[in-house]
Amino acid sequence: MPSKYLNPFYSLKIVSLDNHLLELIDLYKKNKFPKVLLLSGKKGLGKFTLVNHFLNWIFSEEEQKTKYDLSKKQINKNSKFYNSILNSTSQEVIFIQAEEAKNIKIEDIRNLKNTISNTSLVNKPRFIVIDEVEFFNDNSANALLKTLEEPTINNFFILINNQQNEVLQTIASRCLNKNIFLSNTQKKEIIEYLITNNQIEDVICNQIFLTPGSFLRFNDLCNKYKISNDDTLNNKITLLLNGFRKDKDKTIIQLIYHFIDTYFINQINEDVTKSDLLVSIKSNIINDINNLTKYNLNITSVLSSINSKLLNV
Repeated sequence: MPSKYLNPFYSLKIVSLDNHLLELIDLYKKNKFPKVLLLSGKKGLGKFTLVNHFLNWIFSEEEQKTKYDLSKKQINKNSKFYNSILNSTSQEVIFIQAEEAKNIKIEDIRNLKNTISNTSLVNKPRFIVIDEVEFFNDNSANALLKTLEEPTINNFFILINNQQNEVLQTIASRCLNKNIFLSNTQKKEIIEYLITNNQIEDVICNQIFLTPGSFLRFNDLCNKYKISNDDTLNNKITLLLNGFRKDKDKTIIQLIYHFIDTYFINQINEDVTKSDLLVSIKSNIINDINNLTKYNLNITSVLSSINSKLLNV
C-alpha cells in the first residue's frame, strides 16, 4: 500500500503543513502524543504526507547522514527508514487502507491485534496508520474499537479521515481529532511548488478548486488518457468516459465533474444573463453521468445526450 502514497513528487518535502508537523513533533517530545490520533480533512490536502514526515523524523534520527532535515522539512531519499516504508519492510509502521466498497475485514483487524500485542523486536514505538477510516463498516469498526480499548505502551494509532463519508461516532469518540485545512493561497503555493520542482506539465484548469493531491491525480489521468488544454469539454468527457469504461476508476468521474464545473463557471462569467440556462444544462449533464455510473448505461448514448446539451450553450 504505501508505495502509491509516497510518490517523491509530494512526499520528500512538506509545504504549508509544516506547522502541523511541528505540533506533532512537540507532542511526541513531551510524551503527550495521543494513543489514537484522527487527522481529518479533505482528500488530497497532504495528511498522509504529514504522517510520513512525522514518522521519518522519529525513525531516521539515528541515521548519521540521511536523517530527517527538520530545518528544511525534508526527507532524504536515501534514508534507510524511508526506503523501508517504500519497500514495505518496516517493522515500526503498519499501514492499513479502508477503501470504498473494499471494507476492511474483521479478520484483518484480528491479525492486526495479534501483531501489535507482540513487542517490537527493537523495542521502539510502533505506529499503525489507517487511511480512509471513514469507510470502515460497523463490524470492522467494532473490531477496531476492541483493539483501541486495550492500551499498550508502545503502540500508537493514526487514523486518516478524508471526509468522503461520515466517520462512525464510536471511532471518533476514541480519538483526539486534529483538523487539517489549507487556504486557497496555500493550495496554490503547494501546486506551484509541485509543478516547478518536478517539471509537471499542467493540463488542469482552475487549480484553486483542487487540493494538491487531487491536482496530481487529475493531471496524471489527463496524461494517461492524452487530454490537453486545447480539447473541448465534449472531447474531454468522451476520452474520460471511455477510460472509465475500461478502468472503473471513480477518480475519472471526479475529474469529469471538475472539467464541467470549470467550463460552466467560465461560461457564466462571460454572460451572467444566461446563468439560469447554463446551471440547468450543467445539472442535466451531471445527471447523465450519475445515471451512467449508477445504472451502467450505454456510454455512446450518454455521450450523444451530453453533446446535444452542449450544443445549446
